[in-house]
Amino acid sequence: SSDLGKTRTALAFALKHAEEHHLKQVIFAIPYTSIIEQTADEFRKIVGPANVLEHHSALAAKDDEQDPNNWTRLATDNWDAPIIVTTTVQLFESLFSNRPGKVRKLHNLARSVIVLDEAQMLPTPLLNPILDALSELVQPRYGASIVLCTATQPALDESLGFPALADVREIAPEPQRYFRSLSRVRYEIHSDESWSWEDVAEQMRQGEQSLCILNTKAQARELFAMLDDPDALHLSTNMCPAHRLATLKKIRA
Repeated sequence: SSDLGKTRTALAFALKHAEEHHLKQVIFAIPYTSIIEQTADEFRKIVGPANVLEHHSALAAKDDEQDPNNWTRLATDNWDAPIIVTTTVQLFESLFSNRPGKVRKLHNLARSVIVLDEAQMLPTPLLNPILDALSELVQPRYGASIVLCTATQPALDESLGFPALADVREIAPEPQRYFRSLSRVRYEIHSDESWSWEDVAEQMRQGEQSLCILNTKAQARELFAMLDDPDALHLSTNMCPAHRLATLKKIRA
């Protein structure tokens, strides 16, 4: 998918940047646990399972002492792995928490490449302390590099009252050329019309393949019921992680 394409590109940059500047690890912070599972799986295929540590609230700790991946329990406490895939919440709790368990991994943020995926999702009311902390991390005393990775770059500008992020630059020169060459969709905006679920369902039935993204889990459930189609697939964070991954596998197939 284009999203994993963006993520793989960010990983490629982060690894090359870390090698060139002698940084010690790459930390990928993602807002949603559902995306983390896919991203961590993708990274394991690229660099091998032993190099990727996945850390988020939906991940059950392994109790089997014989399990070859048991190192994750110990490594999770202080993020001791070449590539960490975690939530944005875990990352910023490391910076702002007053609990020993949360800040035990704080020292490993120094001399790391920190990728904030879907950076537009950073919570607006907390942007001042977040940007202040990121500005501090890139100072020579910590030596981290920050990558804001997003298809919709937020306006983090000093003129809007946010702390300035020094030396911000595009990774890719002339990013607009990619939008032009990868253009493959046509948008129709029907903002002046009110659609019922039946209208949406009817539009979806007309296509050979359809995808509908809704604002809430309840709306997704309602439309799924309205479709009444044995071939339709419903995806929601109400699912347990194993069910969600199984459904994603069907969708890809």
